[in-house]
Amino acid sequence: MGKFFDELKRRNVVRVGVAYIVVCWLVFQLGEILFPVFGTPDWVFKTLILLLAIGFPFALIFAWAFELTSEGIKKTRDVHMTASITASTGRKLDFMIIAALVVALGYFVWERQAPSESGVPDAGPVAEPIAEEASEEPTDEESPRRSIAVVPFVNMSSDKEQEWFADGLTEEILNSLARTPDLLVAARTSSFTFKGSNETIQSIAALLGVDHILEGSVRRAGDRLRVTAQLVRAHDGFHLWSETYDRNVDDMIDIQENVAIEIANALETAMDPEALALMVSSGTSSVPAFEAYLAGLAVGESTFVTGDIYENLNARDAYKLAIELDPEFAKAHWRLAIFWRNQMTVNFIPSGITELTPTEMLPLYLGAINKAIEHEKDPASKILYRASKARTEFKYRQALRLNNQYLEQRPNDQSAQLMRLTLLGDLDLRDEISDTVSTFFERDGFDPVVTGISLTRLLYSGDTELLRSFAKNAIDRFGDNANVMYQAHRDLLWVGDIDGASKVLPVILASDLPDDSRHLVLLRQACAENRLADADRLYTKAIVQFAGNTSIIWLSHLIMGNEEEAVETLMDYDSKNDMITMAAFLGYGSFDATPYPNLTSLLESQGLERGELVKIPYQCRR
Repeated sequence: MGKFFDELKRRNVVRVGVAYIVVCWLVFQLGEILFPVFGTPDWVFKTLILLLAIGFPFALIFAWAFELTSEGIKKTRDVHMTASITASTGRKLDFMIIAALVVALGYFVWERQAPSESGVPDAGPVAEPIAEEASEEPTDEESPRRSIAVVPFVNMSSDKEQEWFADGLTEEILNSLARTPDLLVAARTSSFTFKGSNETIQSIAALLGVDHILEGSVRRAGDRLRVTAQLVRAHDGFHLWSETYDRNVDDMIDIQENVAIEIANALETAMDPEALALMVSSGTSSVPAFEAYLAGLAVGESTFVTGDIYENLNARDAYKLAIELDPEFAKAHWRLAIFWRNQMTVNFIPSGITELTPTEMLPLYLGAINKAIEHEKDPASKILYRASKARTEFKYRQALRLNNQYLEQRPNDQSAQLMRLTLLGDLDLRDEISDTVSTFFERDGFDPVVTGISLTRLLYSGDTELLRSFAKNAIDRFGDNANVMYQAHRDLLWVGDIDGASKVLPVILASDLPDDSRHLVLLRQACAENRLADADRLYTKAIVQFAGNTSIIWLSHLIMGNEEEAVETLMDYDSKNDMITMAAFLGYGSFDATPYPNLTSLLESQGLERGELVKIPYQCRR
């Protein structure tokens, strides 16, 4: 046996194996970086992995059976020992292995430094979100700002049940325009605030900080569809573009895409025709599938305002129907993936509305996100999907790089902005969180969905003044938005504004937010006001009534100052290696990961370090 191993070494079989593995690893890393950039189909990377894996034993066999000589490649058995040059070949292989390892080490060092070097493209000077300055109206000689709000199209149908169709069509047009990199588009939750409003065009534009408004109406009767749309310049009411589409219902996809293209052209965006057509594409040729998708959009987003999380089930079912009607509908797969990702995040308010555990939901998420990546024709969107998948696989640095690549192309995309803030929380990069929040505010004005996650992430930034001003701006602008008020209430308590926090309680308590979330708000307020008896009563009730909600129980223990009980709440998840649940708490600066060996091992394998633990300032004190 010893002679056999000596012969393996003499024939350089071991060296060839090591060199093959190191080079394959470098190829994999290079592929993960470059393939998403060039929009390479997912199957190409999988095929490459398969071919390289198959090639490994053949490389070893070749090294054993053949030898490189001065006369070319010959079978080893035909080369006399005195004529063999395996020793010199071995030295060359050693140099090759060392060079490859140096490159691999360089890549590893670069990857570890990547988060602090990456960021959202500069949006200009960062403004503190304390108060908006009134902007001067552009004159005819000035170039108009490329900013727009799409207000909800009015449902003119006799059937009021078609309201969802008008809302969904509006949102899809809005989403298409938001992908244009040099066009600022007010978010859906902002523009939909004016649904049914009697506000003038000028007032809406001023409140949303845009210079153009797209408005319209939808009338649907049988198989006929009438859509009117008009683009208005806000400061003088001049109609830059208007159109009426009187078509068959089967033409609704063409109508949506045409409106987006015409608006982009009217505002003189820098998109070339081919890129613009790809960007605004609905992604399906099936009208029934598109209708189902619109229904999901109309239902799903409204839950953020009302707090009725169970409406998300209707959105999920709509996306599933869209996929049944068109299995290659990438956007529907993406929306379904978002639903499952939110459900797996146990500390996310809309989670917990299915009977499945995070571990059981993971295959459903992966199935949806993989289909989205496979069928998406837009290379940029593929990058966003890959970023989401990388985060779910705990590849936080890779996810952040991909997300930043996407934001360079689509800086106004709400999903990518949310993901960046979430990833910065996962990586505990507190300084970058403050900069990113300010940058997004400067770029978009104030988007309520991004505001919600911003209020959460700013808690641990250490910038008390930014947190205070941001929370007050949120209240001024979105005082009737239950989710934003839930976050703002906690932020005001964090900076010691107990009276200010108490004033937003009525909105939260009267909302459709889940009982456990409203109960937690009362516990926070009681502790902040040092009403210990009330806090004890609310705490005891929470532990019993909401025992199935891990996040609420963990937070209740922390608010009461019971750190040991809080640690014990999550210990079972760590012992079962349920990292989906454990990772959900990484965004909390008050979360101590050190008691959990499996989570600690995961963080160490990623080279991730946690910042200093932050105590809850309104914690009950005895």
